[in-house]
Amino acid sequence: MRLISLNIQKGFFKNTFDFKTKVTIIHSKKNSVGKTTLLRFILYSLGYNIPNMRGINFSEYDLELTICANDGKNLVISRRNDLITLENGESCDHFSLPVDINALHKIIFDIENSEILNNLLGAYYIDQEKGWTGLNRYNCIGKIHFSIEELIRGLANQSIDGLGEELTIKKREIQKYKYMLNIAEYKKEISELGENIAYDTPAEEIENKLAVLYSERKPVFDELKRLESVVRKNTSFKKHITNCKISVKVPDSEKIIPVNEDTIVALRETEDLISARRKMVADSLSEIDRKIKVLEQQRNSESTMFTVKSSLEEFDQSILKMKIDAIATQRIISRLTSDKKSLEKQITASVKQNTELISALHETISTYAKELGVGEKYVRPNNDYIFTTDLKSLSGAIFHKIVFAFRLGYIKTIFNYTGTRLPIILDSPSGGEIEKENVNAMIKILVRDFSEYQIIIASIYDYDFPEKSIIEINDNLLHFGKNKN
Repeated sequence: MRLISLNIQKGFFKNTFDFKTKVTIIHSKKNSVGKTTLLRFILYSLGYNIPNMRGINFSEYDLELTICANDGKNLVISRRNDLITLENGESCDHFSLPVDINALHKIIFDIENSEILNNLLGAYYIDQEKGWTGLNRYNCIGKIHFSIEELIRGLANQSIDGLGEELTIKKREIQKYKYMLNIAEYKKEISELGENIAYDTPAEEIENKLAVLYSERKPVFDELKRLESVVRKNTSFKKHITNCKISVKVPDSEKIIPVNEDTIVALRETEDLISARRKMVADSLSEIDRKIKVLEQQRNSESTMFTVKSSLEEFDQSILKMKIDAIATQRIISRLTSDKKSLEKQITASVKQNTELISALHETISTYAKELGVGEKYVRPNNDYIFTTDLKSLSGAIFHKIVFAFRLGYIKTIFNYTGTRLPIILDSPSGGEIEKENVNAMIKILVRDFSEYQIIIASIYDYDFPEKSIIEINDNLLHFGKNKN
């Protein structure tokens, strides 16, 4: 997949950015003028849930991204807020995000497996904020996560027999119980400070009664509508039978009997029963509406007599009324956390059975890390290293280079197993403690081994590629930008 052009439009403002060559440098002489913003506009156009930036609400812009797919055909992706239209010259498909994001990405990246699709962004995009510190499990931007286990499972087309779903449920439960624990802590705090006492004012009593009546009214109202529908259908049925002039012959007799409301057995009794039921329900609804009207009149006439409370006071009173056992909640969290770790170990053990894939990935990563000057002290020779959780021992330039090696490993492995060449998008590769010599070593690898891939780099520096185009951003991305060779 390769990017061709991006149109950004808001009102009368419109700008087009062309990606003419396989290497594009998004360049400016100073920071904070829009390089990162342009990269995120690209990702947003591809359907990702990219968080807004200061002064930039992506949903306010009309975006049109043209790409070249794996089969060589151009696709035009148009996005406004959560609606995407994809045109291929022959047909036009519509997608609603986030529900349809995998369906969209299956077409864009020509990959069917959802676990691969869910982890693509973390493989080909390195964000300037967190990207250079994410190794094998991380949020690459916003809440878009990357998991090496999920990627390997997807590439191996491996099922984990419900363990993944169970793990997701455990994580969700842990998060909910943590919210409960936070509420318990807050409740304890406001109780100790004596800032609030839970009590019901007359206005609250009326609101509570109204809430009960409204909840009682809905099923009664629905039942009345159902009965009225039955009455209408019965009336229509009787007219239809009469108009059809249907007759039946009595068995063993020459007697002919017309079929109508007078001859259908128990029709009138059934109608009377339905009418009686309808009247009872209508009376119940009328009584509920009467009570609601009385309470609404009380609320409106006496509202000026009630103490007006701030939203914060109402919130505190609601919290104080909640019954939460903080100790029991903490025990539940501990148990669920233990269960989660056990599931994660089972999943990782299952993933590690894909020895051929893992060995190839480790070989690629360790080869590039070694070329960048990272020795076995940091990148251990055993295959388990790619699942490492020991990130504290890595810092500064070493971490920066290892992250780069891991990303190249992901990109190459994805191509080897799917045939899809992902774009390589790097934001500020010269940041942090990385030296120019090390950056040049990274560029050398890209020039030598990734010449068939599209490379997009945002930086205040220029880089030595044999062929490249430059998008120069002088003052502000949303005023103008121009390409130059």
